[in-house]
Amino acid sequence: MREWKGHSYEKISILGDYLPVFTQATQRARNRVYIDAFAGDPKNLIKGTDREFPGSPELALEAMPPFTHLRFFEMNQNRVLGLEKLASGRSNQDVQVIAGDCNKEMARVLQELPAKAPTFAFLDPDGMELHWSTIRALSDHKRAYAERSNGTKVEMWILFCTSGIVRMLGSNRKEAVKREYPQKVAELYGAWGPWERIWEARLSGELEPGHAKKAYLYLYMDRLAGLGYKHLLVRPIVPNKRNELYAMIFVTDSPAGKSIMSWAQEKDRVQPEAGTLFDAEETRQQYEDLHTGWRDELPFELPEWEDVA
Repeated sequence: MREWKGHSYEKISILGDYLPVFTQATQRARNRVYIDAFAGDPKNLIKGTDREFPGSPELALEAMPPFTHLRFFEMNQNRVLGLEKLASGRSNQDVQVIAGDCNKEMARVLQELPAKAPTFAFLDPDGMELHWSTIRALSDHKRAYAERSNGTKVEMWILFCTSGIVRMLGSNRKEAVKREYPQKVAELYGAWGPWERIWEARLSGELEPGHAKKAYLYLYMDRLAGLGYKHLLVRPIVPNKRNELYAMIFVTDSPAGKSIMSWAQEKDRVQPEAGTLFDAEETRQQYEDLHTGWRDELPFELPEWEDVA
C-alpha cells in the first residue's frame, strides 16, 4: 500500500469525477481507450490516517460506460502484480499491464490500439521521469485520423513538477552537471535552449525563484501548444497555504473535454489532513494569463529550441 499526503489526493479526486463523464460523452464510440503511464499501487492511503482510496487504474476500470481498452504501465514488480490482480477477470475489457518504462514502451503499445477511439492518457510521474518522446508519441498516435476526420488527438492530463525542476537544477551549476540533471531536464522538454536560458537567469539573479518556476511551466505549455492542441488548462497543486509543488496540465482538441475538465477542476474540494477530524479547504492558486504572452514579460529573449538527438 502506498501512502500519500493530502494534497496528492486532489488530482485523484478530480480524475474520479472526470473519467465517468468522459466515457458518457463518448459512449457512442465503438471503443474508448485509457492509458496510465505511471499506474502506481492499486492500494492507497492518506498518510497519517486510516483512510484508503482507489488509485487511478481502479477509477478507470470502474468508469461507466466502461473503457474498452486499458493500458497500465508500471516498473515496480510488486505493483505490477497488484495491478494484474486488479485487472483480472474483466471479460468485457481489454486490459493489459505493461511491466516496463512507459518512455521505452509507449510507441510500441500505441500501435496495438485503435486510432479512431476516443483516448485519454493520465501521465502522473513522481517527479521528472516523463520524457517528451512519450508526449510526442501520444500526440501523434491519432493525429492522421484527427486531421482527416476533423476529430481529436489523444487527450492528456500531465503532471509537471514545477518544484522538482527548480530543486533539481538548483543554484550550483557544477553539481547539477555532475549529477547529469540538465540531461534529465532536456529529456523532459525534448530539447535544449530556452529552459537553459531561464536557468542561467535564475543563477545570475535576473529572475526571482518564483518567476523562474512559472517560466519553466509556461515553457512546457508552449511545447504542448506547439503539438497543435486547441485547449490547454492548468491546475496548480498547492499544499495548504504553502508553495506550489506541481501543476496538472490538461490538453485536448475537444470543446466538450475542456468544459468537463473545467467543471472537475473548479469543483469545491478538500485536502484530507492527518491528526484532525476536519479536512482543509484546498488552496486554489490561479494563473492570470496561463502561458500566453509570458515571454514578453521576460527581461531577455529566449533562444530557439535545439531538439535532443
